[in-house]
Amino acid sequence: MAQVGRRTIFSRVSKQDPKHGRWILPLVVLALVAFTYTFVNNLPAAETKATTTVAAESTTTTTEAADETTTTTLPEDVIAFVAEADSLAATAVDMRARADTINAEYPDITGYGATRELLSALKADATALREEVEAVVVPPAAVEKWTDVTTAAAAMEKSADDMLDGLVNTSGSDRRLAALEDFNVAAATFDQALDAAKDAATDL
Repeated sequence: MAQVGRRTIFSRVSKQDPKHGRWILPLVVLALVAFTYTFVNNLPAAETKATTTVAAESTTTTTEAADETTTTTLPEDVIAFVAEADSLAATAVDMRARADTINAEYPDITGYGATRELLSALKADATALREEVEAVVVPPAAVEKWTDVTTAAAAMEKSADDMLDGLVNTSGSDRRLAALEDFNVAAATFDQALDAAKDAATDL
């Protein structure tokens, strides 16, 4: 039997790998990226809402406290008492200045006779001051303080008498000058006592 020759039904496969398809997908991706970038850059800029800041007006309210003036009306007797106390204080200041001048000017400026007359007048004024102090009508609130005023006035009177006696009956000037120092201390105490009495009378 004759053998029929076999036909080969499979064609020969090419061993060459088709490389063209490898570049298609990357090219497509690259084209999409380029397209997207171009598209986004060509979009119109988004509108930005302007933010307006309005500064609140600062309102400062200044309230000035009204000046309050409190007027206290003193009783008539207190007003009269204060005025009399001021007059007594002025008299004492004048007497103190006179005492200093009399003793400073003796004997170089004022002689013995004139100095004796001046010290006699000073003593008489000191006695009158004491009597005037004792005659003052003192408001009840100042009665206790007025005791110091009368005591100081009496001390002024005694010191004035000692100055005169030191001139007339004592040799030298020590007793007279010591009496002058006592007179000045008494006059200063008198002034302070008057202020305390006035404060007590007007402390309503």
